[in-house]
Amino acid sequence: MSTLEQRVQIIEDRAALENVLLQYYAAVDSMSDLDSLVDCFTPDAIFDVSDLGLDTCQGHDAIRKFFTGVFADTRHHCHHVTNFQIRKLEENTAMARGYVFARAIGAKDQQVLVYCCYDIDYVRTAAGWKITRFDEDALIPLGEDVAQLHERA
Repeated sequence: MSTLEQRVQIIEDRAALENVLLQYYAAVDSMSDLDSLVDCFTPDAIFDVSDLGLDTCQGHDAIRKFFTGVFADTRHHCHHVTNFQIRKLEENTAMARGYVFARAIGAKDQQVLVYCCYDIDYVRTAAGWKITRFDEDALIPLGEDVAQLHERA
């Protein structure tokens, strides 16, 4: 591959990696598009939001079940994603980090504001880049807000 082809591939990969993340958050904020949400992940992906007082799950079925519950617990979501940074980009694997702040309104009018960072591992598949590990951690302590929203207090 020529130097120009390598540069173009890097640009295409970086855009594709960020697009997977944007697809994920758009699906979360739709509160209904479970197929698009699950499609962002490999079948054996690890999804870890335990630092927010929620679950760690593995695989499409567990991720779908988790978000089915999340969508039932909330009326509105709004996620703002910033500072997307590729930390590693190799031929078929990548790692990224960034920030998200989000607001949610629960089914019982509970309100939550979160400031988080995420670390994501990706793998290139025949269907494009997919998330193999998604780990979201609170930057500002949440207390019991998220647990109360999802009735896990």
